[in-house]
Amino acid sequence: MRIDIWSDVVCPWCWIGKHRFERALALMGDRAPEVDVHWHPFLLAPDADATPVPLREAYAAKFGGVERTNQMLAQTQATAQAEGLPMDFDRGQVKVTTLPAHRLMWLAGTQGVQEAVGEALFRAHFEHGRNLADPQVLIEAAAAGGIPAERVTAMLGSEEGLAEVRAGLGQAQALGIQSVPTFVINGQYAVQGAQPPEVIAQVLEKVAAEGAPAAPADNEHGCGPDGCSV
Repeated sequence: MRIDIWSDVVCPWCWIGKHRFERALALMGDRAPEVDVHWHPFLLAPDADATPVPLREAYAAKFGGVERTNQMLAQTQATAQAEGLPMDFDRGQVKVTTLPAHRLMWLAGTQGVQEAVGEALFRAHFEHGRNLADPQVLIEAAAAGGIPAERVTAMLGSEEGLAEVRAGLGQAQALGIQSVPTFVINGQYAVQGAQPPEVIAQVLEKVAAEGAPAAPADNEHGCGPDGCSV
């Protein structure tokens, strides 16, 4: 079963959704299908560049003030920590372009190590507050998948992977994907948001057994209870 996941590495619900998907497979046990997972790019902040802006400041401007931002981040962080993820929005996170990180994920995909590199990128941002536009941070994340530093440096010093990432962004637009995470199953069925593991497991079982479509979950603009949108 092919699973295509559109995600951004600064989307908290994408990290939560990644682990809920893994838990869903674990819940299914022997009934779990063999999955071929591919990660694809999505830009929650397409206007961002490499200049770091404090995340809380950026969120306050986007979501309507400091109070709402603090409440939203606290709720999201509590959900993540209840899932066993060490998300900490007091680590000095910054808003920057994630285009280089998506290029790294493309490179990781060519070597079959997207899961390890993606997890390292999520942890760098959410657990440690690292700047995902910093080449050194990308080099360290790549090391989690065994990708040599010089390979990452060479990629970042060229346009390698840029066309592929832009194609992935265009594909998301063509499919009408406006929020992440979005899981596309066998190229036909979509599940949006970080749904509970039990729900994901039910969808996978239904698709495997009957090919029945999975209804997308609604997400409000911004970061809602289970996903983030532009």
